Amino acid sequence: MRYSLLNRFRGALLGSLVGEILAGSGCQKLPPAQVRFRPLSLGDAGLSKAISDWRKIATCGIETLIRCGNLDLGDWLVHCEKAQPSILSLKGTANSSEAAVATLPIALFFHEDEVKLRQKLLQAAAIWQNDSERFESVLTIAWAIAIALTEKLDCPNLISRIIAYLGNYENPNTWVEQLEQLQSLLELGASLEQTVIQLRREQRRRNESEDDCSLSIALALYCFLNTPEDFRLCVTRAALTGYQSQTTAALTGALAGAYNGIIGIPVPWLVALNLSSTRVDQWQLADQLLAVWSGVYDVSAIAQFQKLAVVAPRVIGSR
Repeated sequence: MRYSLLNRFRGALLGSLVGEILAGSGCQKLPPAQVRFRPLSLGDAGLSKAISDWRKIATCGIETLIRCGNLDLGDWLVHCEKAQPSILSLKGTANSSEAAVATLPIALFFHEDEVKLRQKLLQAAAIWQNDSERFESVLTIAWAIAIALTEKLDCPNLISRIIAYLGNYENPNTWVEQLEQLQSLLELGASLEQTVIQLRREQRRRNESEDDCSLSIALALYCFLNTPEDFRLCVTRAALTGYQSQTTAALTGALAGAYNGIIGIPVPWLVALNLSSTRVDQWQLADQLLAVWSGVYDVSAIAQFQKLAVVAPRVIGSR
């Protein structure tokens, strides 16, 4: 195994958070080389934009999965209300990309069972997603993350595999057409700017709303597949798309994080995230989520092992 599953859980959760904060920092007018990830303080004017409500919903979902050992929608809603009562007003309002961010924990927790993954995503979508939005685009991101966690993600063939996978459950539709166009753009080596222009042109041709956020998911796939081994470049380019930048960057960060693991995220970015007052302890939540997925009965018992250093015999000397 290239990276441990724990490494990838941490990468997906922290990568998504890094992407969202980076895109919310107002970096869209900067050249890629000048984009820097920086911590946000309580007095920062961008603090309220740094963490979306969908991120908070996802965090509540993680805590529900840890506490219940399964997807308990009632517990999820109760926990959301305790965390921020106004969140419940978002039920049934999420677009595709927002729903994908909110359901990221489901993609992680049920990654090894494709049937159960789709079933649990449908249950969550029934709560949060707008009925007019496309569920299959949410399923696309979740499935891509799931196969990254099991080291079955073959980047050159990912789009064709997604189309084949969706064909098992969904009828062919405009989302599949969009994926086919995305595959063509990737094969042609189209730039990010060309890709955005072309996808939006096709969106208008199909008389789709400019607010259709499945385009954000398509751009997240493009940014990841264009440079899958380079987390920093993936997320930076996603933040600069100018189209639903926060959700695009959050989903790109989740994909790149699941694929490259926590070690793919630049160390200065992790340090800055640790210093940020917006930081939710996604690292600890990732550890606990994997522990529950693995069958640990009492996750509080794993806390005593967090500081252990494990190496080969006789490497660590006595003090």
